[in-house]
Amino acid sequence: MGNKMKYGAAVVAAGVLLGGLGWSGQVVDASSSKAKVTVAAQKSAKSEIALKWNGKALTQKGMLDNGTVFVPATAIRDALGIPLKYDAKNRTYTIGNGYNKLSAAVYANNEIYLTVNGYDVGEPGGKIVNGRLYIPYKVLNEYMGVQGQWNSSLKSLSMTPKKQNSITIKSATLKKKVLNVEAVANYPVVSGLENEQAQTEINKVLKKNAEDVITAAEGNVGTQPPSGTKYPYEFQGDFVVHYNAQGLLSITAYDYTYTGGAHGMTFRNSFTFSLKDGKQLKLGDVINMQSKNKQKLNNLVLNKMKKDGGYLGGFKSVPADADFYLKDNAAVLYFQLYDYTAYAYGFPQFELNLKEWK
Repeated sequence: MGNKMKYGAAVVAAGVLLGGLGWSGQVVDASSSKAKVTVAAQKSAKSEIALKWNGKALTQKGMLDNGTVFVPATAIRDALGIPLKYDAKNRTYTIGNGYNKLSAAVYANNEIYLTVNGYDVGEPGGKIVNGRLYIPYKVLNEYMGVQGQWNSSLKSLSMTPKKQNSITIKSATLKKKVLNVEAVANYPVVSGLENEQAQTEINKVLKKNAEDVITAAEGNVGTQPPSGTKYPYEFQGDFVVHYNAQGLLSITAYDYTYTGGAHGMTFRNSFTFSLKDGKQLKLGDVINMQSKNKQKLNNLVLNKMKKDGGYLGGFKSVPADADFYLKDNAAVLYFQLYDYTAYAYGFPQFELNLKEWK
């Protein structure tokens, strides 16, 4: 993360906890339990929950805390077979070894900041209880290929692997020395598609984005003062896979730049592809933005930005090329830092339920 922390734990926008129906109509998000938790229950002590993996009961227990389901990291390792490592020097846990690698950094007062490939996954963060690390189920669901069924009466979570596209995603890297530091951009390379032309076009778009990150870093040469030794310049790019199912692939690439000042800047660029033909989808391809729906969407965005705070003004309408990515059940519309809100309020995000926006 570097000496200057990226847009992080102190200023992240709250994550959406309510789940619902996935693309196939299957219940996928156990954190929907939040809707069933009473105020009295939310104020009570953390409660233990039963866990299953592929129908088999696990000896380790999960946790329900203020309506959010948590799974112990050791259960993720032992039952799900996902590698777990701990770096004592940096106080960081790493979970996974595929294209999405989850990091849990332990800060003061045991606050746990979660990222996937350096990408901030939002609130809630992880928890340490009795010396054991717990990860929110919603993070496993959204980034680690896990789906689940929550039984509120039995307080049990039954997890299974998600059915995903039969493709391979690997990370490639571009590097170049810029201002005496190395600019690095990791980007995804997709293989295994039946349509080779579509595969070529998708990979071309993703690599071009990484090349643009390096080019932008080079553009800072001569425009910024020399870097000091306490906080060296940083130019980093990486990506996270949000959705990889039913012939669709949704990825967000991000790049972080620090060239002096109080903080660096992060830019996000999302890509959603049809694997059948390589077409890059727009927001209007996955939700209805026509007629009254367009005004409904504009009103939703403006009202939420004003309500959440930090609104700087200037919003008029959601553009045709709006930034968005897919997740189970929803398209997530977002805007860049400083587009319409102050930096401390982060990336304004709007989760649009697909069934509600037909």
